[in-house]
Amino acid sequence: MMPRSLMIVLLALLVAACSSAPLAEPPIYPNATAALRGESSLADAMVSGLTSEIVGEQQASAIRLFRVSGSVAWEQVKQFYAGRLESNGWRADNRLLVEGDTISYAGWRNGDQLLALAHTEDASTGATYLAVAVLRR
Repeated sequence: MMPRSLMIVLLALLVAACSSAPLAEPPIYPNATAALRGESSLADAMVSGLTSEIVGEQQASAIRLFRVSGSVAWEQVKQFYAGRLESNGWRADNRLLVEGDTISYAGWRNGDQLLALAHTEDASTGATYLAVAVLRR
């Protein structure tokens, strides 16, 4: 028979594993395709800002970078994500909202999950770049 203390520890681990819901799959902006870091110095700066200010170095691998051909305004991107997320229980975190002339950031929370978004338009590549990360906080 298993010692009572071992059984309690195993039960606690099982409960913790069951209560940890999988991370949400973020919506992808229409016509966005995966982008590689290094193809735009401006997009790389945006990802660095997202990493250092919102996501953190330990969660940097959660960031996915996308490219949308042409100019796509920040307001369009923000409205797309707000519409998709807020209708599914996510709430905007205004502490993460930074709207700059070159790079903008926003975040939404749902329970212990955070979706962080960054946007920049790079005239040198003729593309708009989006960085999206979903992580636990």
